[in-house]
Amino acid sequence: MGWPIPELRCAICGRQVDPFGPYFRASGAFLPASDALAKLCNASFHWACYERWPHRPRFAGRYVEAWIKANRSNPFWWAVYVDERVYVSVNPERPIEEASVRLRAVGSDIRVPLPRWTEWLAAPERVCPGLQAIERAGLAEVLPTLRARFPDDHAVVNAVDPGEKPGRGATKRTASGGRSR
Repeated sequence: MGWPIPELRCAICGRQVDPFGPYFRASGAFLPASDALAKLCNASFHWACYERWPHRPRFAGRYVEAWIKANRSNPFWWAVYVDERVYVSVNPERPIEEASVRLRAVGSDIRVPLPRWTEWLAAPERVCPGLQAIERAGLAEVLPTLRARFPDDHAVVNAVDPGEKPGRGATKRTASGGRSR
């Protein structure tokens, strides 16, 4: 007997959310209990509702800030780039070998396989099918910067600061594609 799937309801409109379909959820207690939006941490949202929600930019921005803070103590994920629009981190180790792109105005985690980074820069939807309209719009704003700063996966990995994680040196790719510490 399988586990029952809990009924999910959109925190904005109250209608049912398909647990197998696309929806947004910001997991964790990333807002203080005194914040009026704190009750929406761990809530599910229809993408259409979330996109139009007037509190989304602040909610998503705080969620990304929580990830930036959490990743400082995560031994596997390294900060690569952060500005007022995007946070990029990377786990260059096998079997993960991915970059995480978090748009501050959206909050979602767009995972990009490192071997496909250059392809993703050119055509995000081809590498990450199913991106929502709000994600595509946010990416359109940040992709010029990411293309200029990180034209390939080597640039992403080489942007890691080995001093970020004391006692754990970052794995960097060599010019031949091998790895070194």
